[in-house]
Amino acid sequence: MSYQVTDTYDGIDQAMRLMRDAMKGMPERHRYMRHYDDVRRSVAVLLILLEEATPWLDETSRAEQSTSRAKTLLASLR
Repeated sequence: MSYQVTDTYDGIDQAMRLMRDAMKGMPERHRYMRHYDDVRRSVAVLLILLEEATPWLDETSRAEQSTSRAKTLLASLR
């Protein structure tokens, strides 16, 4: 099951690289930089949570530690 998380992680990473390259060629990109930065931050949180979910999918002993870190991260965002 964790291979699906890895594939998702790689797909998101590739999409973010494509978006960054698209932003470089955009005229007047300064108008959209705030939105771009917001998306980057949100995706970074998503990727961290995906990494934290991997032990649950593997059903290892690290699952409980992962949950507590994920709860702390989500609490800091609210």
